[in-house]
Amino acid sequence: MNPRRFFRPDFDDLEAYTPVKPLDVLAAEIGLPIGQLVKLDANENLYGAHPAVVEAAAKADHHIYPDPGQTSLRAAIAEYVGVTPGQVVAGSGADDLIDVILRLARPAIAVTASPTFGMYSFLAKVNGTRFVEVPRLAGFQVDVRGLASTVERGAHLIFLTSPNNPTGNCLTRAELEAICNLEALVVVDEAYIEFGGESAVPLIAAHPNLIVIRTFSKWAGLAGLRVGYSVSEPGIAAALMAIKQPYNVNVAGDLAAQAALRHRAEVFETVKCIVAERERLARDVGALGWLRPLPSEANFVLFAVTEGHDAARVAAELRRRGVLIRYYNRPDLANYVRISAGRPEDTGRLLAALREVEPLTRREDS
Repeated sequence: MNPRRFFRPDFDDLEAYTPVKPLDVLAAEIGLPIGQLVKLDANENLYGAHPAVVEAAAKADHHIYPDPGQTSLRAAIAEYVGVTPGQVVAGSGADDLIDVILRLARPAIAVTASPTFGMYSFLAKVNGTRFVEVPRLAGFQVDVRGLASTVERGAHLIFLTSPNNPTGNCLTRAELEAICNLEALVVVDEAYIEFGGESAVPLIAAHPNLIVIRTFSKWAGLAGLRVGYSVSEPGIAAALMAIKQPYNVNVAGDLAAQAALRHRAEVFETVKCIVAERERLARDVGALGWLRPLPSEANFVLFAVTEGHDAARVAAELRRRGVLIRYYNRPDLANYVRISAGRPEDTGRLLAALREVEPLTRREDS
């Protein structure tokens, strides 16, 4: 018997999401010790979590189920964001909330402005939703008319990221207002909002079709514990709470997130360091003359690799030297690389490696 005949009929057509690999796996693949790797490919907070956050996670009672109502965590997030606890739903990372929203809405068609975070298309297809990508305009600005046209053709769920990943730019207030006036649920992913940009949360009061998603992965350094949350009008939040997995936030993540919020003044000192390193990254890498930085409000910078050099070779040659950056093998990002802002020593290693690989990355026809 072939068990695959019991699989869903579209399984072979599902395109897998390509996640980044952990340090131990990468070290084994590259043949270098973990301590020699510079991981600038996943937008992680390389400073790590605050000591009080680590301590809080370590004290979790692992033998007791988490609070399915997320009572303390939702209250702490609500105080931080400036909403009521009844507007907040926590999840196992922002990805979990994206999936829950798709399961709640079950739209025939969902849409985004591409290029953007690949999890939207992956989870939409997993949920049986046809996914449409509306190409961005010059400067990677959102094509609001293109989104509106897709909504008119039946797309009732819109995913947008602000600041956008991987381009780093934000939605303007005018763009947000125009998109929220469309006949669709609008999800704005603010995974990087702590690093820059204006939050969409205040618009929820006037636009009950708006859902904002955030995460503790980036600013608080909790990527490994997977804690995210959504903010919406109370009716949507209640519906999301009703269909989410009961224990979708583990006890360690719950306590760590609460501790991060209690100690956010100290954590934001690290955020300031990352923003400063982002500016240094744009300035000093751009000064090399063959990588052009795009303006960014996130904790990374997208660089256009100038004519005469090949972006894929840049990423490959850096990887051989233990410096990891992100290359996207897709037409709209064909000659771009995304580099996360790390610590000063990480930027130093990157700059030295870029100077070394520059002659090796030139196109043969240049």
